[in-house]
Amino acid sequence: MSLANGLLAQYPMHSEEECAMKVYRGAVKGNTIVLEEKPDLPDECQALVEIKPLDRTRDEEIARRQIELMRKAPRVGKLLYKKREELYER
Repeated sequence: MSLANGLLAQYPMHSEEECAMKVYRGAVKGNTIVLEEKPDLPDECQALVEIKPLDRTRDEEIARRQIELMRKAPRVGKLLYKKREELYER
């Protein structure tokens, strides 16, 4: 049984659409999590919180490698003509 299905079974008054997982960014301050944006949930609504610390060094390395791969990628879609009129000459 998935976590979402377990929650639906535990709280049957909520539809599956209402229990859709959303990701919010925030900062931990003591035993409180301060979110950057207000979630679209009613006040004092119970929610399941998964804490995943951000690893900026890892994220920067991944971005650097992706940019490097884009620069090394072969150029596709090479133009076979210099002027648009050349298309009509063929």
